[in-house]
Amino acid sequence: MKGILLVLAKRYIAGAERQDAIRTALALNDIGIKATIDNLGENVRTPAQAAWSVAEYLDLLKDIKASGADSQISLKLTHMGLDISPELAIENLETIVKKAREDGNFVRVDMEGSKYTQATIDIFLQLRKKYPNIGVALQSALKRSVDDARIITAAGGSIRIVKGAYKEPASIAFKDKREVYTSFEEIMKGLLLTATRPAIATHDERLLDVAKKFADENGVSKRSFDFEMLLGIKRSLQRGLAREGYSVRVYVPYGREWLQYTLRRLGERKENVWFVLKNIFD
Repeated sequence: MKGILLVLAKRYIAGAERQDAIRTALALNDIGIKATIDNLGENVRTPAQAAWSVAEYLDLLKDIKASGADSQISLKLTHMGLDISPELAIENLETIVKKAREDGNFVRVDMEGSKYTQATIDIFLQLRKKYPNIGVALQSALKRSVDDARIITAAGGSIRIVKGAYKEPASIAFKDKREVYTSFEEIMKGLLLTATRPAIATHDERLLDVAKKFADENGVSKRSFDFEMLLGIKRSLQRGLAREGYSVRVYVPYGREWLQYTLRRLGERKENVWFVLKNIFD
């Protein structure tokens, strides 16, 4: 089983080491696609583990700058110690964001399961007051996200909108795929008009077409927002969008926790398994 997962993971994960991610980012740049690199890991339990995560991201920023790669970074607050204390997560995140600002780079805070949603938004808004080079992700599957998007954009924050891969209760999340789609479309259209450089993170070609048409009808430049996709998923679509002149950014995960990451993502929802298998030959 591990061997099969390793074969699959090699397409969707850059590798175990930082330089694997840098090489992947540079290869994407060569075909006109940007990157956002994420060191795999979440839910650290000790301050020492969180400190290691911070050090890894600081080294990653140095390597991005030295290589000339066109890549941002993404991270999870539980990788920064949020399960230990919000204060520790804020301190660690600020260390990274400050370094990124010095390098002219950008940090995207990933959105995790719903138990972390409010804390993630609160921490983001707190640091956004000091640092313009920080963004956050929202999940259209959560019913609250339409309101969250308004609050964040009012503060000048950049949002990556995703459908959401976490299994959540019906009391707080849409269960019908059509409702998730409608929520995504509503938030996406609002973001495209905000001039906060949003990221439209989807492989759904229907939503991509809606975004392209809406942007064109409203005079929104193709380069004023990013289409974001996962490494190894719908590669021909990624290249096609880039050729059309859109800004395309690919999520490049790396790290030694690839097995845990793969098992968690596949285990959260059966749709994740089918999504990977459907796109393996693209």
